[in-house]
Amino acid sequence: MSTTELSILQKIITDLAGQQISDLYLRSGSQPIVRRDGELVTLTEEQVVTAEFLETSLGFFITPAERQRLEHERQLTVGFSFLGRLRLRISIFYQQGLPEIVIRFIPAVPKSLPELGLPAVLEKLIQGTQGFLLVAGPYGSGRTTTVASLLQTINHSQARHIVTIEEPIEHLIIGQQSVVDQREVGRDVPSWEEALASLPAEDCDVVVLSRLPTTSVVSAALDLALAGKLVIAITESDSTVKAIEKLVSGALPDQQASLRARLADALLAISVQRLIPRIGGGRVLVSEVLVGTPAVKAIIHEGKDYQLQNILHTSRDEGMVAFDHSLAELVKTGEVIREEALQHTIDKEAFQAYLRRS
Repeated sequence: MSTTELSILQKIITDLAGQQISDLYLRSGSQPIVRRDGELVTLTEEQVVTAEFLETSLGFFITPAERQRLEHERQLTVGFSFLGRLRLRISIFYQQGLPEIVIRFIPAVPKSLPELGLPAVLEKLIQGTQGFLLVAGPYGSGRTTTVASLLQTINHSQARHIVTIEEPIEHLIIGQQSVVDQREVGRDVPSWEEALASLPAEDCDVVVLSRLPTTSVVSAALDLALAGKLVIAITESDSTVKAIEKLVSGALPDQQASLRARLADALLAISVQRLIPRIGGGRVLVSEVLVGTPAVKAIIHEGKDYQLQNILHTSRDEGMVAFDHSLAELVKTGEVIREEALQHTIDKEAFQAYLRRS
């Protein structure tokens, strides 16, 4: 392993830590690239990444056993503690026969729910002892950070046994009021299905899933919620309706009605979020929260998901937060320009109506 190349790698990561950087891209033949405030920026002051530099980086980030897995599967994602003080998520894949490394910077301490700008109803919901809470959003929207903040909120205020199933483990949560066990698929447990199979017999109160990779995992998660546990899961979707459709459509046609019914019965809430540019730099989180009220559960049971958008706009007293209302509030407070907000609206007419209100 080249000492010079290793010191360059460590210097790049150290210099970027603490900046508004979410990801660092290392690919052969180009200078390092970062994602700052959602935009890709080339680090023109750095040297062009070479194949040798990438090999040194791989030797630093992954173990020999993980290297064998990478060579077999041609892609790998691992959590990594950098010099004992910085948490990173390392994603490695191949393009044109050469490895490419994407490094995501993970905050050492998750921000609180108010600091993230999340609706207050979420903190109220996790005081409950059971139910299914789905955190959705597109890739890079801060879903994992939101879940880490939810866990820290529980951890600081409630004596509960929390079990997370992750791939990989990103935020390290140290138990305070709660006992926290974090299990990594592929390292601590062989598969998602086997990890979940043991939980019904365990004395745990809260279960967190960093992904819902298969319908069998979705089904097991709902069973846990219906059996009295609080289940928090992450999925990739840009609206509440699409999130529901994604969970249900993965099942076989003759099983979809049953899965839909169990989702309706277990549902605590669906929180959807995006990050959009903030005036003056940075990005701001925009949320939508669909609470599992009796009316919402009935709609999901009946498969009339198209009616949910109307519920979101008309049920603020029950804790609902419509995405377009959140956008309009950010425009009113001067955090987001109107033109930018219009690019992200779900219902432009509803957004305009919110803006016209005092």
